[in-house]
Amino acid sequence: MLCHRQMKNRRKNLGAVVSTGVCSVLVFVGFVRLISYSRGATGDFIRSSVLGVLGYNPDSFINVQFFKVLATPSLVALIYFYFRLRNASMPSHLGAIRFDRIHRLDFKSAVLRGILTSVITVHWLGMEWWKFNVDGFYPYSELEIRSLNIGVLLLSQALAFLGMKYLSFKPLLRDPPQSNE
Repeated sequence: MLCHRQMKNRRKNLGAVVSTGVCSVLVFVGFVRLISYSRGATGDFIRSSVLGVLGYNPDSFINVQFFKVLATPSLVALIYFYFRLRNASMPSHLGAIRFDRIHRLDFKSAVLRGILTSVITVHWLGMEWWKFNVDGFYPYSELEIRSLNIGVLLLSQALAFLGMKYLSFKPLLRDPPQSNE
């Protein structure tokens, strides 16, 4: 445990703070969107509240078509938090290699990013297939266009692929530089 004075002297690691902040927002948006799909009182509450802007609205062309651009980044953000928590739960006696180990699983690898975003996008494309081929699939809106949905999901994959490269797994606080006294 660090005492208060040691904690006060530590600096924020800007990359890790920004990564955590952006991913927090994306996970929140994805969670609200998912809840808003329900047909019950919870979905109605979300759609009628201030959070309704983030919720599913089958009567809004922009909402049903272009909100999907956040689909893959939101799921990637959830996966980021899984790896971030996994790293934090590693025993501290690993010391410096703790972060080296997670960087081997890091999102900077184009192959890992490609596989992860492709698997997520195939999942979304499967849901689009069901949406247009199975009667009574919910959520579905008459305003949706299959080819546009697929294009937006591919754009979502590209955004997630590019954005993952900048996520940081470093600790939120870092020690200040040592002075040469």
